[in-house]
Amino acid sequence: MSNVALKLICLSLNRNWKPVGYRTVKDTIIQLCGSSFELEPTSLALDIDYELDLNGNPIFESPVSITPVKWDDWLKLPIRSWDLSINSANMSIRVPTVVVFVNFSKMPVRMFHSKPTKDALWTRDGGKCQYTGKTVSKNQANIDHVIPKSRGGRDTWSNLVVCSKDINTKKGNKLNSEVGLKLIRDPKIPKPTPVCEFITEAKHADWKHFLIKN
Repeated sequence: MSNVALKLICLSLNRNWKPVGYRTVKDTIIQLCGSSFELEPTSLALDIDYELDLNGNPIFESPVSITPVKWDDWLKLPIRSWDLSINSANMSIRVPTVVVFVNFSKMPVRMFHSKPTKDALWTRDGGKCQYTGKTVSKNQANIDHVIPKSRGGRDTWSNLVVCSKDINTKKGNKLNSEVGLKLIRDPKIPKPTPVCEFITEAKHADWKHFLIKN
C-alpha cells in the first residue's frame, strides 16, 4: 500500500451515524474486508456523492446522496477525480473516508483521569484564553500553569489553562497576583464527555456532514 494507507482520514460512525473515532486507511480497509465475510456485514463504507460546479469540481458542502455500501460493492465503485486511491496488484480502489458500524449503537464516553493534553485543555476551555476570554487557535494557544512549576505547581486539570502566547510570556514564572492577572473561571476536571464532542476537526471533506457543529 502507498503512504495514503497510513493517513488518519477514515471517520468511524455508530449505527446512529454519530462519530465515535477515526482510523488509518489501512486499518479501515482491513476492518471492511473482514466484515464482508460476515453473513451480514458489521461495517459499511459510505459512498458520498456531490454536485459539481461549472469546472467539474465537487461542491463538498452539498452532498447529493450518502449511500452505505458493502465492501464487495465498494471495490466496484469508480474512482472520481477528487478521490484518493490505493493500488493492489491488479486493481485500484477508492479510499473509504467514512464507515458505519451497523451493530454498534453506543457512544463511548471519555474520562479524565490521566494528565491533560493540550488538545483536551483547549476543548475544555472552549478555545479561549482563560485570562482575556479571547478566542485562540490551537496553534496560537499556550498552556499556562496557574501556579508555576517552579513554585510547586503540578500538571493537573486544576492547575492548567489555555492562554495566549502574550499572556504566557508576560506571566513567566510568577503568580497571577504578582502580575495582575485573573482567571475568568476556575479550572476544573471535565465531566465524562461523549467522544463525539472531541472529533471537531474534519480531516477529510466528507467528515463535515457528521461532525457536531459548534
